[in-house]
Amino acid sequence: MSCRFHTGRKRFIASGLLRKRGYALAFILLLFIPVTKAQIKDIGIPFINNYPKTVYKASNQNWSIAQGRNGFIYFGNNDGLLEFDGQHWELYPLPGRTIIRSLLAEGDTIYAGSFEELGYFTPGNDGRMHFQSLTHLIPEYFRSFDEIWEIHKTNQGIVFQSFRYLFIYRSNQIRVIEPFSSFSQSFLTDGKVYVVDRKKGLLRMDGRGLETVLDDPLLLRTEVRFLMHTGNGELLMGTSTEGIFTIKNGKLQSWAAPVNELLKRYELFTGISLHDNYLAFGTVQNGVYISDGAGRLLQHLNRSKGMQNNTVLSLFGDRHHNLWMGLDNGIDYAEINSPLSVFDFNYQLEATYASVVHNGKLYAGTNQGLFYINMPDLGNSASGEETFRIIPGTEGQVWCLSVFEGQLLCGHNTGCFRIDGSAAEKISDIPGYWTFIRHGRSGDTLFAGTYNGLSVLTAKNGKWAFSHEVSGFRESSRTILQDEDGSVWISHGYRGVFNIRLSRDLTKAETVTLYKSSKGLPETLPYNIHKFGQEFNISAADGLYRYDRRTDMFYKNPKYTELFRGLPYVDRITADSAGNFWFFTNTFMGVIRQNEKGDPVTELAPFFRVNSRLIPSFEHIYIQNERNVYIGSQEGLIHFTPRFGDNEKRGSDPVFIRSVRFIGNDTTRVYANDTSSSETTGHLRLSFRYNSVNFTFASPSFEFPEGTVYSYRLRGFDQHWSGWSPQSFKEYTNLKEGEYVFELRARNAFLSESEPITFSFTIKPPLHRSLAARIFYSLILALIFAGNVVFVRRRIEKARKAEIIRSERELEEQAQVFREQALINEREIIKLKNEALENEMKHKTQELASTTLNLVHKNRMLTNLKQQLGAMLQPQPGQDQKLVLSQIIRRINKEIKNEQHLEAFNTYFDDVHRDFIVRLREAHPGLSPRELRLCTYLRMNLSSKEIAPLMNISVRGLEISRYRLRRKLNLGHEVNLTEFIMSF
Repeated sequence: MSCRFHTGRKRFIASGLLRKRGYALAFILLLFIPVTKAQIKDIGIPFINNYPKTVYKASNQNWSIAQGRNGFIYFGNNDGLLEFDGQHWELYPLPGRTIIRSLLAEGDTIYAGSFEELGYFTPGNDGRMHFQSLTHLIPEYFRSFDEIWEIHKTNQGIVFQSFRYLFIYRSNQIRVIEPFSSFSQSFLTDGKVYVVDRKKGLLRMDGRGLETVLDDPLLLRTEVRFLMHTGNGELLMGTSTEGIFTIKNGKLQSWAAPVNELLKRYELFTGISLHDNYLAFGTVQNGVYISDGAGRLLQHLNRSKGMQNNTVLSLFGDRHHNLWMGLDNGIDYAEINSPLSVFDFNYQLEATYASVVHNGKLYAGTNQGLFYINMPDLGNSASGEETFRIIPGTEGQVWCLSVFEGQLLCGHNTGCFRIDGSAAEKISDIPGYWTFIRHGRSGDTLFAGTYNGLSVLTAKNGKWAFSHEVSGFRESSRTILQDEDGSVWISHGYRGVFNIRLSRDLTKAETVTLYKSSKGLPETLPYNIHKFGQEFNISAADGLYRYDRRTDMFYKNPKYTELFRGLPYVDRITADSAGNFWFFTNTFMGVIRQNEKGDPVTELAPFFRVNSRLIPSFEHIYIQNERNVYIGSQEGLIHFTPRFGDNEKRGSDPVFIRSVRFIGNDTTRVYANDTSSSETTGHLRLSFRYNSVNFTFASPSFEFPEGTVYSYRLRGFDQHWSGWSPQSFKEYTNLKEGEYVFELRARNAFLSESEPITFSFTIKPPLHRSLAARIFYSLILALIFAGNVVFVRRRIEKARKAEIIRSERELEEQAQVFREQALINEREIIKLKNEALENEMKHKTQELASTTLNLVHKNRMLTNLKQQLGAMLQPQPGQDQKLVLSQIIRRINKEIKNEQHLEAFNTYFDDVHRDFIVRLREAHPGLSPRELRLCTYLRMNLSSKEIAPLMNISVRGLEISRYRLRRKLNLGHEVNLTEFIMSF
C-alpha cells in the first residue's frame, strides 16, 4: 500500500445521499411482532457477494463508492470509473489514466476527483459515461493541487478537497480556498463541510470562509477517518489509531463504546452512518464492524467470514440499506438488511440436515457430524468464540434431532445417540435412524424410523434407551406418524403409503397395508404424510388427501387442497404454533400465513436466497420461536428472522436498456436508453441494412442478482411476451421493414415486477422497397403508362392516318374503279346509247324502209287506183263501172287490214315499251290481236276518240271492245282499265 494510503484517505460521502430517492423495503413488519424499521441482524453472517477484479476487469483497489439516480453503483478505481448495473461491469478511464480517489453522485451526474484532475461523468446517447473536465476553470496558479480526496455537495456548490486547496464549483466557475498549512481530510455532516487543517485543527466551512471547531493535539498525532453527527447533538469523530471520539461544545472525549477498542486495535480507515442510526466501520487489518448507535457490535465481517480482503478502503450504504465495501483487493456486497443470515463453513458447518435449540445450545446435524454452539456465542462478539464445535463420536451423517422429556436424541447414519450437552452416548447400533415420534398411548415409548423398518425406544431410569426392532416390516421408514387408532403410517417415496397395525406389545407388525391409487390416491408418486393437530393428511401431486377410516379410502381434502392451490407437489409441511404452514416443494420453500384480514397469503419472496441452497428431498426447518427460524442448506445452517408486513414484496427495481446495437453489413450503430419509464423513449429511423438489433439490459437489483429475470417482446415481430429468463440481452436478426417497439420488464428475486419500458424504432425499407423507390416506380409506371398512352395514341394516330391514307387510297382506288367503272359504264352507256341509236337508226331505217316501202306500196296502189279511176273516166266497152268501183273498194279495205303493217307496228311498240305486248301475251294468252292493239293504244294513253279511227271502228264499238277486254283481264268495276294497262 502506498504511503498516501496511510497519510490520507476518505470516509463516507455525505449521509445526505442516503436521504435521496430510493426504493423502500417492503419487509416492514415482523410476522408475529411488529417491526417498524429495518434491522441489522447479529446472528450468523449476512450473505456476501464477492466481486474480484477478474469479474469487474479493473484494478484491485476501490477508493470510493456512489450510487446514481438510476440505482447503478459507481466505484472510484485505480483504473478509472467503474460502473455496475447489477449484471454488467463497465470501466471508464480518465483521459490521463489516473486513479479516481473520490466520487459524488448527483442525479445522473457522477463527479470524480483524481490526481490534478476534477470533473464529472454524464451518460451519453451511446449508453456510456463521458467525462467532462473542470480543471480549465481553476486559475492557473492553483492547478497543481495533487489528489482530490473528497467531493461534497453543499449550498455553496460542489466542493472538491485536496491536501492543498478546497475548490468550490458553482455556475461554471470555481472558487479556491487555501489552507493555513495543508488539509488532511474533509467531511460533510449535517449539510456542512468540515476539514482538518494540520495547524488549525478541525475547521468548518461557511459562507465567509473557515472557522475553527476543534484545535487539539490529537489531530496532529493521527488521521481523522470520519466525522458524523449523532442524535444528541454531538459530533462523532473516528481516527485511524486512537479510536473514536465525541466532540461537544469544543471538547474532545473518547467514545465509550464496545466497538471502540476493536477499531483502535485494527486501525480504522473509514466509517459511515447507515439507516436507522446504525454505523459501519472499515479497518485496515480486520474487515468491517457494524454497530448500533451506542457502539454495541452487531456484525463483524472479515476474510474468514466471507470477505475477499481485510483492508477496507471505502464503504457505502445503498438504497436498500445493504452495504458495499471497496477493498484493497476487490469489491464485496453484504446483504445486511436481509432477514437471512447463514452459519456456514466459517462456523465449521457444511450441509445441514437437522437443527434444534436445547439447554442453551444450538445443535446442527450435518453430513460431517453433530455440531453445537452456545447460544450467547451466536452474537458477533468478534471474540473468535462464535463458532460451532463437533461432538466427539458423532462424526458422519446426522439425519434428525428430536427432544423428548428434556432429552435430545440424534438420529445418525450409524445408529442413535442420546446427547447431553457436548457429549454423545450411543444407545443403538442399528444403522440409519431417520426420525422419532412419540407412541400415542404411552409417554415413555418412542417409535423410530430406520433404514430397515421401525425400532422402539423406552425410558429407563429417566433416560431413553433402545428396546427392540419391530418385526414383520423391513421397509425404509423415513417419515412416520401415528393415527388415533394406534396404527402407524409410513410414507415411502417409491412404493406409496404403508399402514401398519402393531401387536399390543409393539414387537411385530400384525398387518401391513400399502395404499396407492387403488385407494383413491392419484397414480403419480411420491406421497408424503402430514399431521395437522389430530388430522391426518397425505400430500400428492394434485393436492392433499384425508383418510376415511369407515370406507378405508382417501378423498381430496378441500380445505388444504385450496390452501396449497397453485403449488406443485408439496413434500414437507410444518405447522407452527401461530397457525402458519411452512412448506417445501421440490424446488422452493415458502410459508402460508394469514394477513390482517384473515385471508391466507403465500410468501415465497423471502426465500429466494435459500431455494438454490436447499438439500433436495432432505429439506429441514426448525422453528424455535417467532423471531428465530433455522433452515438446513447445502452450505450450512440458515437463520431466518420473519419480517413480513402488509407489503409482501420488497419494492421493485427499475429496468434499463443499456445499449441498443443495430448491426449492418460492416458497421454498428449504438444507442442507449438511460431512463426507466413506461413511456416510449426515443424513436429511431434506420436504413434497411441495420435490420439486425441487439438489446442489452439490466436491473440494479443487487440482492441475489441471480434471481433477477427479464421478459420482453418486440411489437411488430412478437405476438406475446417472452417467458421470464435471467438472460440480459436479446437479439433479433433480419427484421423486415416496419415500425417496432421493444418492451422490457424485470422481476427481482423478491417477485416484484418493474414497470415495462419501451424503445421504439423504425426499419426503413431497402432502396428497392423505399418510398423514394416506390415514388420512382410510380413515376416509371406513370411514365410507362404515359409512354404507352402516347405510344398507343401515336399508334392510333398513325393507324388512323394510315387508315385514312388506306381509306383514301381505297377511296382513290374505288374512285378509280368507280371512274373506270363509270368510264366503262359510260362507254357501256355510250355503247348502249350507240346501240340504242343504232337500234333506233335501225328501227328508223326499218321504219323508214317500211314507210318507204309502204309509201311505195301506197304510191303503187294509189297509182293503180289512179289508173283504174282514170280508166273509168274513159269507159271501155263492156266494162261494168260498178264492178270496177267494188274492186277498188275491196282493194282499199285489203290495204287497211294489211297484217304486215300491224306486225310492224307491234314490233316498234315493243321496242319502245319494253316488250309490252310479249309480256301481255304471256300474262293473258287469250287476247286477240285486235285486243292487243287496243291495249297498245291504251298504253300510249290515247283517248277513245283517238283510238276509234285507228281501229276503224266507231266510238260505240270501241266502248264495247273495252268492255270485252276488261272481262278477259278479270278487272273489277273499281279498277281503271287505262291505269291498269299503264302500270303493266
